[in-house]
Amino acid sequence: MKLFTRRNLILFLALTGLVIALYAWSRLDTAVTPAKVASAHVGNLVQTFRTNGVVEPVEFREIHADLASRVVEVSVQEGDKVRRGQSLARLDDRDLRAAAAQARSQVLEAEQTLAKLRSAGSLAQLDAQITQAKADLDLATSVRTRNEILLKQKAISQLEYDESAASFEKARDRLAAHRKQRETQARRLYPLAEAEAQARLEQARLQLANAESRLQAAQVPAPMDGVLLAAPPRPGTLVNPGDLLAKVANLDRLQVRAFIDQPDFSSIHLGSPVQITSNGFPGETWQGKVTRLSAELTTIGKRVVGEALCSIDDGRYRLPANSSVDLIFTSRETRDALLVPVDAVLQMDNRNYVYVVGEGNRLHLREVQVGVSNTDFIALRSGLQADETVLTDLEVRPHEGMRIEPRKP
Repeated sequence: MKLFTRRNLILFLALTGLVIALYAWSRLDTAVTPAKVASAHVGNLVQTFRTNGVVEPVEFREIHADLASRVVEVSVQEGDKVRRGQSLARLDDRDLRAAAAQARSQVLEAEQTLAKLRSAGSLAQLDAQITQAKADLDLATSVRTRNEILLKQKAISQLEYDESAASFEKARDRLAAHRKQRETQARRLYPLAEAEAQARLEQARLQLANAESRLQAAQVPAPMDGVLLAAPPRPGTLVNPGDLLAKVANLDRLQVRAFIDQPDFSSIHLGSPVQITSNGFPGETWQGKVTRLSAELTTIGKRVVGEALCSIDDGRYRLPANSSVDLIFTSRETRDALLVPVDAVLQMDNRNYVYVVGEGNRLHLREVQVGVSNTDFIALRSGLQADETVLTDLEVRPHEGMRIEPRKP
């Protein structure tokens, strides 16, 4: 009798395969994969975005050329501390000095013309004559009054009284004549002539003030106390109207100017907090707030941006003016949201899922509804409860029922 018939051989192989399969299944069922997990928790989700900006002084002044000229002398260097009114450079001012001298001459001529007009028109003389006539009339009045009393007392003759009365009438008529003459002359001729002379004098004085202002500007005076950020051009340089001659700033107060893309710009407001870092100071952080936002958006290249100014709180170090910095803006904050790490949410067929760690540390796929997020967390609207544990390990290839060894950070 044969030990193995064809039928027995097939049966033996089948049983062997079954045993191997059962062994493999048992081994698979008992396999445990270490994996990182996290618990869903209720908290506040802060949304942020990053951009860059440039440090600049809050208070600064630029000096621009008023006219075409040539730089003759430069007396300061970039970085120097300067005082208000200090001359930073000198422009060629020969033509300006000549213009100022001519303006002074015109003012003197206009003043002399006005003085001559006032004296030549006899008004000044008439005023003096009126003053003298008033004094004569007062004296004549006093004499007549006294003689009238003396006449009643028969202390003087009638002739003496008549002479004093005639003197009174003569003084009165003389004062009235002078007043009438002045009134006629002032009404007919003087106002027009004096107004014209006064207007010419005021115009000459204005021209002189402008000439002296341009002459002073040729000395390039510092407009404020501060530090020179931009020094004047080198001697011999030709400058045109509008060219920058110097820039002075107060470096005690700094701010950051940033251009923010339209979607992010609409999410910040005055007072929004901002975190500032600089490659020049590794590990250092400055805090600030949004102090001003542009009223409209502008186009820079292919970007549509808004402009934001941000304050800088004092730190251990002072950021240099004109240096580039990185900014982290806090745009929105969602309170009391159910949060899970970003790595916990999977997208499949336009739906969102998480692997929940269930009984026996086995994974179970569950659909969830997501809300807002930031770089670290996602807020869930539904599908999960607080304190439930979810898989967050991107190096694990999970599947339904998979058994893991949870490892929380």
